[in-house]
Amino acid sequence: MSAFDAIESYARKGVWAQAAALAPLLLFLVLAGCGRADNEEKAKKNVPLVSVETVTTGEVVRSIDLTAEVVPIETVQIGSMVEGPIGFCPWRESDRVEAGQKLIEIDREMYRAEVKAAEAALTVARAKLDDLKAGTRPEEIGKAREGVLEAAESAKFEESDLERVAQLVETGALPGEELDKGRVKQVAAEARLNAAHRQLEMLEAGFTRTAVAVQDAVVQEAQAKLELAQARLNECAIVAPFAGTITKVFVRQGDMAAMKAPLLEMADLSSLVVRCAVPEANAAETHQGMKAQVWLDALPGKSLPAEVARVFPELNSRMRTRTIELTITDDVELVPGMFGRVQLILESVRDAIVVPVHAVVVTPTGASVVFVAMDGKASQRKVQTGIEEGGRVQIVSGLNPGDKLIVSGHEKLKDGMHIRLPGAPGDGQSKGKTGAVRSGDGPNRPKEVGR
Repeated sequence: MSAFDAIESYARKGVWAQAAALAPLLLFLVLAGCGRADNEEKAKKNVPLVSVETVTTGEVVRSIDLTAEVVPIETVQIGSMVEGPIGFCPWRESDRVEAGQKLIEIDREMYRAEVKAAEAALTVARAKLDDLKAGTRPEEIGKAREGVLEAAESAKFEESDLERVAQLVETGALPGEELDKGRVKQVAAEARLNAAHRQLEMLEAGFTRTAVAVQDAVVQEAQAKLELAQARLNECAIVAPFAGTITKVFVRQGDMAAMKAPLLEMADLSSLVVRCAVPEANAAETHQGMKAQVWLDALPGKSLPAEVARVFPELNSRMRTRTIELTITDDVELVPGMFGRVQLILESVRDAIVVPVHAVVVTPTGASVVFVAMDGKASQRKVQTGIEEGGRVQIVSGLNPGDKLIVSGHEKLKDGMHIRLPGAPGDGQSKGKTGAVRSGDGPNRPKEVGR
C-alpha cells in the first residue's frame, strides 16, 4: 500500500493523527519524484532533434541553359554577275521553286551576238578539218599527172633545141650567147618537171599528219571561244541551285542589275535546325548526339525533345562560344527566325543516389560528410559527391539505398551522438494529457498541458 493510500484509509476511519504523521512522508516522495522527472526532461532536451529521409535512387542530370534561334541550313543569296536590265523576275516572297528553274534573266544582246559569231567560226574550222581528213580527190591527182606529162614534153623539147643551137653555134651560124640561152631554158624545163613530179607524189600520198593536227587545233580554239561566249550569256540567266522557297526579293522586272548586287534570297525550309551557342567552359564536352529540351516562344508551354546534330569545329573568336545545331525529334512546324530556349543535357546518370545538397556537410579539412540515423545515434559517413542539380546532389560513394539520412538538425552533430526523431518519446512536440508521446503527431501540432 502506498503512502497516499494509507493516508486516505486513515482519513476514512477518522484516525487523523496517523494521517497527519504520514503527510510529511507523502510530501517528500512527491517532491523527489518531481525532481527526478525534471532532470530526465532536461536531459532529453539536450539531445538534438533531427529529421531523416530515406535514401533512394533516381536519375540525375547536369545541364546548361542556352538561347537559340531557328535557322535553315540550306540558304543562299542570289547575286548578279553582269550588268543590264532585268527581263525576267516573276517571283514574290514564299514562292516555291525547283532545282534548276530559271529565277532571273538579264537582257544582253551583245552576248547573244558573240555566241552566234563563235558558232560560225567553229563551223568553218570543222569543215576545213573534215576536208583534210578526207584526203586528195581523184580529179586533183589526174590534173597533176597531166602537168607532169606537159613538163616532161617541155623538158624534152628544150633539150633537143639546145642540141640544135649548139650545132649552129659550132658552124658559126649563131652567136655563142644563143647557146647559153638555150642551156637556161633547158634547166628551167627540168625544174618544172621535177616540181610536177613532187606535186603528184604529194597528192597521191595525201595531207601530212602535221597539217591535220594544225587544223584540229584551230577547231579546238574555235570551240573554246564558243564556250567562253556561251558562259557570258549563261551568266545572264540565273537558275535555282536547289529546291526551296523564295524568302526575299530585292528587284523587279525592268530594274537595272548591278555587278554583285543581291537579287533574291531563297532557303530550303525542310532543312530548319535550332542553332545556339555553347559557352567556352562547356565547349570541349559538347558532342554530336547529346540530348536536349527546346522551348519555343511561338509554342508556349510545350517542351520539344531534341538532339545535337552538328558541332562546329572552332570557337567564335569574338564571343568565345561554340555553335551547335539541334534537330527536333517531334513533328512540329518551324519557321525561320523563331526564338527559343534550350536545356542541353551535358551528363545523365540513372539509378544514382541523390540527396538534398544541404544534407552534405563540408569539414574544415575539405571532406564531404553526411550523418545517418542508426540505433538512436548519428553515424558520420564520408561521401564522394557528383552531379549537383536543382538543390540535390549525387552521392557517388558512402551511402546506400535505404539508409536513414539526417537532413536537418545535423549542423552541430558529431559521430556517435544521441539524437531524437520527430514523434519519438521526449521530443517535446506531441505530448498528450499525461505527457506521453502520441504516435502520428506532427512537429506543428500544438502541445497539450498535462494535468
